[in-house]
Amino acid sequence: MDLHVTTRLCRYDMLCIDQAIAYIEKHYRNAISAEQLSLEAGMSVRKLRAGLKKKTGLTLHEFHFVVRIEQSKPMLLNTANPLKQIANSVGFKTESHFCKRFKEIMALTPIEYRLRNME
Repeated sequence: MDLHVTTRLCRYDMLCIDQAIAYIEKHYRNAISAEQLSLEAGMSVRKLRAGLKKKTGLTLHEFHFVVRIEQSKPMLLNTANPLKQIANSVGFKTESHFCKRFKEIMALTPIEYRLRNME
């Protein structure tokens, strides 16, 4: 069942989605459950999931990973920190999980990204 098709979102719902996005962007290092986020945003889990998908094109899980990867990019370019340290600083428990998600999102490994973008 495709939730975003069956759920109508009003202006207030979209403001709640914006609040959820801001929460994820602020707390990206932490694990965030849909239930926890729905309480923060003041809406049901169903509407939250549907609204986030409608607004970003991503599931909650995917969006959380994208935010973490975006936060890691300046660290890759502006520090010589090892991948494990960068992965941990953006909320990944393992370097391998960080590398896997980075490649899925960026189509490059973190090392390739670092090498291609360093001046």
